[in-house]
Amino acid sequence: MSKILTAIFAIVAIIAVSLIVLDIIVLVKRKNKTLTMTKVGRYFNDNLLKFNSFVILALFCFFWIIPLVIGVCGSLTSQYAFTYEPGHIIPKDGFTFANYVALFNQKNFDGTYYPVGKWLLNSFIVSSVSTILYLIIAGAAAYALVFLKFKFRNVLFGFMLITMVIPGIATMTAQLANVANLGIAKTLWALILPGLGGVGGMYLIRQFYLGIPKDLIESARIDGSSDFRIFFRIVLPLAKSVFLVQGLFCFMGSWNDLMWPQIILGATDMDKWTLQMGVAYISGARNANVMGLSLASAMFSAIPIMLLFIITQNKIIDGVAYSGVKG
Repeated sequence: MSKILTAIFAIVAIIAVSLIVLDIIVLVKRKNKTLTMTKVGRYFNDNLLKFNSFVILALFCFFWIIPLVIGVCGSLTSQYAFTYEPGHIIPKDGFTFANYVALFNQKNFDGTYYPVGKWLLNSFIVSSVSTILYLIIAGAAAYALVFLKFKFRNVLFGFMLITMVIPGIATMTAQLANVANLGIAKTLWALILPGLGGVGGMYLIRQFYLGIPKDLIESARIDGSSDFRIFFRIVLPLAKSVFLVQGLFCFMGSWNDLMWPQIILGATDMDKWTLQMGVAYISGARNANVMGLSLASAMFSAIPIMLLFIITQNKIIDGVAYSGVKG
């Protein structure tokens, strides 16, 4: 089965590259006006580009979906099928939810069950609180940079953008020192507060704010509205889509984070772990050979994010598109 999948991926990659090269040739010749621009030729070229674009997108979707399908099918495959009937995406003895049942019935070395429900609750609390606080801070900062006039506004914005190129690992020691000085080590607040200073979300929201007419803000100020009232009554309703997009990005980043919680929380108190920490522990060295359980734990941790994305995908597309209207 692995050889068949490898051959399929190779063929798909060759087709995709060939279509991309063909599109580039057509576009270059059209730009250089070496193509005959009759109605028939223009119609043929336009439809060829559309067809190739559709096929390329379909092939890229194929590359993305196949690993997900393998993961889902593997999580529903029994350990017997993995051991004695390997190489089948769809097991001969059918699918089973035994791996998901085993995930909630895993016991620690002392005989107690792992608090999977507690891990899920901790991840939801950390991700939700982080998202709400970050949107408030990023939205207010973007409002100040766009609608308030003060000295060195552009210089300050430039310095904030520079921080985006600094790797997060380079500031981790300083973050650990801040957490220790605040006395919040080994708590969930240590997972929430360090991420509230990110600039990426503020930049995305700022780009959206630039598309809001300044006359609307000035009219509100003439009517006696404060900046606080303008932000919550005018700007925030207009920017719902971009806030939804950035909120989803922030929630996903916090939900999927593993390294920082492992450093902060350690391995002592399991009740404070996030879901990603618990999943990594269950599917780690102790169950390294239990492939079905490992895939089930990975799928279980990804289900909330996938459902959230499916529900909000239309708003995400609109928000990303509108945020780049004006730069």
